[in-house]
Amino acid sequence: MLAQLKIKDFAIIDDLIISFNEKMTVLTGETGSGKSIIIDAINLLLGERASNEMIRHEKEKAVIEGMFYYDNILINNTLTEFGIDYEDNTLIIVREVAKNGRNVCRINGSLVTVNQLKQIGNYLVDVHVQHDTTRLINTNNYLYLLDTFADNDFKVKLKKYQDHYHEYQEAIHQYNKVIKENNANQEKLDFYKYQFEEFKQANLKLEEFNELNNKRNLIANFDKIYDNLNKAYNNIRDQKILENIYESSNYLSKIAHINTKYGELSEQLINIYYLLDDNTNLLDEELSSLDYNPKELDSIESRLTIYSQFKRKYKMEIEQLIDYKNNLSEKINQIDNFEIIIKELKNKLEVNFQDTLNLALNLREIRENIAKEIETSLVTHLSELKLNNTNFKITFNNFTQNNINALNNQVFNVNGIDEVDFYVSFNKGEPTKPLSKVASGGELSRFMLALKTILSQKQNLSTIIFDEIDTGVSGVTAGSIAQKIKSISQKTQVLCITHLPQVASIADYHLYIAKEEKDNRTSTIVHYLEKDERVLEIAKMIAGDNLNDYVIENAKNLLNII
Repeated sequence: MLAQLKIKDFAIIDDLIISFNEKMTVLTGETGSGKSIIIDAINLLLGERASNEMIRHEKEKAVIEGMFYYDNILINNTLTEFGIDYEDNTLIIVREVAKNGRNVCRINGSLVTVNQLKQIGNYLVDVHVQHDTTRLINTNNYLYLLDTFADNDFKVKLKKYQDHYHEYQEAIHQYNKVIKENNANQEKLDFYKYQFEEFKQANLKLEEFNELNNKRNLIANFDKIYDNLNKAYNNIRDQKILENIYESSNYLSKIAHINTKYGELSEQLINIYYLLDDNTNLLDEELSSLDYNPKELDSIESRLTIYSQFKRKYKMEIEQLIDYKNNLSEKINQIDNFEIIIKELKNKLEVNFQDTLNLALNLREIRENIAKEIETSLVTHLSELKLNNTNFKITFNNFTQNNINALNNQVFNVNGIDEVDFYVSFNKGEPTKPLSKVASGGELSRFMLALKTILSQKQNLSTIIFDEIDTGVSGVTAGSIAQKIKSISQKTQVLCITHLPQVASIADYHLYIAKEEKDNRTSTIVHYLEKDERVLEIAKMIAGDNLNDYVIENAKNLLNII
């Protein structure tokens, strides 16, 4: 359950702390008092998108903090995966939204991403907001609604399907690309072969190009190199530097027994001696190896000219020329061996297609079983919501394997091969028709509530939140909705925003949301209503400001107060 909610500098909320209880809590108050703002704050804790426009005027950031108790092993598994510590099945979630765009999320003190927060939130709370009911008239949402009733094993299978689906899409893209390129390249085959032969004769190599430039640079600077090498060599030899260092090391070694530091200096000098001796020999070898050959320079220049000609002709650098030659080879090979290549790609495509199809068919089978369960259970719940003659059917799109093949990727989408529609009849003797075409506002509200009831039974959620799910109903129907929400709260904490006295009166706890003005600022306040306060609030929900003894008595009856 959601045990406590702290909201600071969020919309018209200044600094608010709300403690929640188990079972059913109702939130009432005038329109615009801040009821939905509280739900928005909870949604942020569940990973919904944040905007700095939510921050209270003249404040730098908004902070939302919630403490949740839970009993769901999937939450523990996910926390472990994220490397987050937990104990006593308690979560402390903090969300900060700053004007500078920084968005900080923490779970039990550990920083998390919004996506990670959303994964945890999916296991904690289901929130029904006012526009959710309108989603029932959009068939694009039906498959998603169906999948929310699936278990975690289904989600693993869906992820596996999606991985194979993307591999299949890539395979068919590569297959079509090779065919398209082959058609275009066939016309250019002779030109490609001519160019490749030209490159082959030129035998361009990046290593050779770099080596030729280095040799040319050496020969061009022969005099300068020889002069400086010779001076460096002679400076060491003529000045007897090596002999002097060696003798100095010997002198120090004779007094090393007096003080160890003389021995260390002696050792350092002898190391310098050997290092300098090695470098002197290297200088000697360099001098001996220097050879000025004008003919070699002519040969180098001639070879580099070929490189320059190719660079100008193709407007490319050497690395690009080498890549271009390799691409020519691949294109020619692809054209010459097209039948072999396309056969290999087709075989790979067939395997990817069949794997994807098998996984998609498995998803359909699971969904069809879920649909049957929902159909049976939903009709029962709708009957309890005073829709006694409901006939409901979840229909799937027609699909036969005879009409598809590996080259027809249109049968697949990221969620499988399924398209579903909700067909319903609320009147006895009437045929079922699409829900989006026949349901009224009140019927849609009850339909959504029935779905939420099944969902609460299927998933081990801590909390379900209803934001005016009772819109468009009244009278006896309002009472049945109240009873249904109450039944959900027997196993799951329920928070419910309502304007119906029947719903408000059946709750275990009643929060009154209002606005107050202080220091020329408007703020939302929350107050738990006690017995007499609840009577007065229910009476106002019944008759507005037209209160009398009859209305008060009616409110008491709803609250079962004698």
